[in-house]
Amino acid sequence: MLFISIFFVFYFPSFIEIGMGRRELGLLFIGPLLTTFINMPIFMYKNYFLAINIGGALIPLIMSFYLIKENELSFQKILVGVSIVATATYMVTKVTNEGVISYFPFYLFPSILAFLISLLFHFPYPKACAYSYSTATLGVIIGGDFSHLPEIFSHQFMGSMGGAGMYDMVYIAGLLSFFLSFIFIKKKKGNKKDKHLEELKRYLMILNDESLWKHYSMLKNLDGWKFRREAKKLWWKIGYMLSDCFANELERMASFLIDLAIIASFSFIASVFRIFYFFHSFITSFFVSFNLLLLFYFFILEFLFNATIGKAFFGIEVRKDNFQKADFIDAFTRNILRFLDMLALFYIISIVMIATTPKKQRIGDIITGTIVVREKCLR
Repeated sequence: MLFISIFFVFYFPSFIEIGMGRRELGLLFIGPLLTTFINMPIFMYKNYFLAINIGGALIPLIMSFYLIKENELSFQKILVGVSIVATATYMVTKVTNEGVISYFPFYLFPSILAFLISLLFHFPYPKACAYSYSTATLGVIIGGDFSHLPEIFSHQFMGSMGGAGMYDMVYIAGLLSFFLSFIFIKKKKGNKKDKHLEELKRYLMILNDESLWKHYSMLKNLDGWKFRREAKKLWWKIGYMLSDCFANELERMASFLIDLAIIASFSFIASVFRIFYFFHSFITSFFVSFNLLLLFYFFILEFLFNATIGKAFFGIEVRKDNFQKADFIDAFTRNILRFLDMLALFYIISIVMIATTPKKQRIGDIITGTIVVREKCLR
């Protein structure tokens, strides 16, 4: 993670070409750390309980399918790579009382195989990284988890795929193969100034204000601390001109409380009627259903309708920071990172940030690159 972060700073254009921007790295690095103890039940029957860990398996799976789509990777090549990695994973793993395990150095084989196959098919292009990450992740969960299910269910069982979170083979295999592939591809060095200018340009095209364009033209001729100082001034000007478009902290808090009441009500009903009947304790059942609903309620509604019930009541929507419609990864990432906002003194720091930042963003919004805007600005 450290080396990938360093690569990201120096070779930003290559990461963008792969489809791994700040949003994706935030999901991949911070998301699993926050959700490593959250397991989503997918099968419950009598003494059998199977779940999928959000941080250790669900996030890597979503990232894999996203990278396959963004890089338009060949289905045939993905099938070949996943089949080889899955077979190797099955051979180096075994079922024990602790779950499916593998020993050093055998648990490195799937990552190395995915890396070597990616070089065979895509060297030296950046999509080799997307290919290696996807085939490693999918191969490990198929070969290490799904292929062992018949053996696992041969006796009473309770466990989770990717249950070790960030220390799970599913998570590590994808990250390691990505890192190895990135070392060998052709890389493009980044330019922070060009990156800032491109972001500023997106907003100037929305506002189309002559004075701002003049400031932008002057900014292009500056470097170093003078550029940073003038860029900061321009950002504040843009934020001031758009300030009436961004939902303020009171609207955000009130809409969240409405949504929280809805989630708590459904969690209470689910616990009373024992929908998750595997959990005998009312408190445990409420805690599990509340955390799952907290994620999927916001994610699904914001992805499908741009707004939750609470946000719709106040006429505000979630958008990309360039006012375009938020996509699947936007909605999923900002709501995975909602747990980070909760840990930040239970939203207190985020409320302060919404009140003081130019685009009224909480921590999850800043990392994801999303904003919450009033519907009147979208007409």
